[in-house]
Amino acid sequence: MLKFFLLTIIIFIITLLIFFSESGYYKGEISNHFDGKSFYNPTDKNIDQKRSFFSYFLNKFKYEKQFGKVKWQDNLITIQQNKPLPKIYDKSIHVTNIGHSSFLLQLQGLNILTDPIFSTRASPFTFLGPKRAIIPGINFDDLPKIDIVLISHSHYDHMDLPTILKLKKHSHPKFITGLGNCFFLNKIKKFNLDCVELDWQEKFSISPNFNIHFLPAKHWSKRMMFGRNASLWGAFAIESKVGNIYFAGDTGYDSHFSEAQKKFKEFKLALLPIGAYKPEDFMLKYHISPSQAIKAHIDLNSKKSIAMHYQTFKLSSENFDDPIIDLENEKKLKKISSQFIALDVGKKLILK
Repeated sequence: MLKFFLLTIIIFIITLLIFFSESGYYKGEISNHFDGKSFYNPTDKNIDQKRSFFSYFLNKFKYEKQFGKVKWQDNLITIQQNKPLPKIYDKSIHVTNIGHSSFLLQLQGLNILTDPIFSTRASPFTFLGPKRAIIPGINFDDLPKIDIVLISHSHYDHMDLPTILKLKKHSHPKFITGLGNCFFLNKIKKFNLDCVELDWQEKFSISPNFNIHFLPAKHWSKRMMFGRNASLWGAFAIESKVGNIYFAGDTGYDSHFSEAQKKFKEFKLALLPIGAYKPEDFMLKYHISPSQAIKAHIDLNSKKSIAMHYQTFKLSSENFDDPIIDLENEKKLKKISSQFIALDVGKKLILK
């Protein structure tokens, strides 16, 4: 009886590991960021990249014990939502802040969404996990027909499955993402999307004058309870005749910003994260602070940069207003004013 019980427990554990683990989403040649089983950051090749659920909360506890409990927005902020135009055909770029890392980019007759999340929580659950602090800058039903969706990586605040399914029904767009993510979405989740996977430095051509490049970033990926880095993370560069756009996704600070500048010379617009950076000794390995975002803005030779990834979901230990305060202080130090802005959620900027 005991042997049968132990065998049952072993089978249950193995089943749990298989069902709640991620691995083998991508099969391909070994590279400087893929070891044949999982992806890694080249500059961290010989460093232990393990980050556990418990280590995050341990660091959070230590930080808040020293600096006090995080002051966050308790009530959902409502705003005047934007109603975008159906298409933009002139030589301008229209960018609307939906919130977090979600933007609507409109240029050359194309409508592009970056890391769209319209859900109330950035979580696999509807009742648990980081809750939205401000409503989306565009009501989902007011979205124009979306042509392209860019997904930088698999974390819940960037690859939101309910939003992806709604977008499929709404527009049937083309999804462009890193290696392994289309496998997850189409083979595991059975979404049947029009989905393109790219490796770093690969591009997808919409037309001779419009290319979308997938570029390196310093981050990681994980959705399931077990396993890690089964899919590739990255940044995007949109190369167009009306100007280049850089979308950073999630990333730590490294040489990939200056490398992007060498490849594209300059960017008319860069979307750069400024949140999820405290406690700094833990979070800055794979995120950038407002001061590092300013460095990235300079590295990229960006003519206009817009802050993102702040004041929407509580993901770390900075206070609700810290990213904006720290950004403004750093801008004064670097004597940067209107070149780098925090565009309010729901607001649109037109670059001509």
